[in-house]
Amino acid sequence: MSKILKSFLYIAICAFAFVIIMKAYSSSFASKTATVFEWEKEVSIYLSNSKMGSSDDCTLVFSVTRKILNAETFGPGALEALLKGPTLEDKENGYTTSINDNVLIQRFEILDNVAYVDFNSRFNERMGGSCRVQAIKSQIENTLNALSDIDSVVISVNGETEGILEP
Repeated sequence: MSKILKSFLYIAICAFAFVIIMKAYSSSFASKTATVFEWEKEVSIYLSNSKMGSSDDCTLVFSVTRKILNAETFGPGALEALLKGPTLEDKENGYTTSINDNVLIQRFEILDNVAYVDFNSRFNERMGGSCRVQAIKSQIENTLNALSDIDSVVISVNGETEGILEP
């Protein structure tokens, strides 16, 4: 055999072996890869809905799904979504919130499955009526208690828990 033919066969066999190895490697690699990073994740927030009975029972709230950025932790992310309130579509379907607009979370901490949430003073503005207080408490507690690492919630305003959400 000529030297050119031997070189051609050597190159062809190497190329064939390379293709076989790459196919085997890529198929085994593909089965072990993680799924594509998801930029958003879903959480449930809880809102009142007069069409579904919240007018008769102030503590009655209903789950609505929201998407939060995957970089956020579930607790603060879910609570921020709740503070944004109902969307236009939610409002058309009867959902409302009793929480004031422009409320800010000043501190959020989970210790021994208890969420400690401190809000700014906007939280307490125009706070009146036991039904409204019950609705706010229910919205916050149901939203946070829906998360696996939270069993109860302690709410404060500017570090004070005395008299907060007591009808």
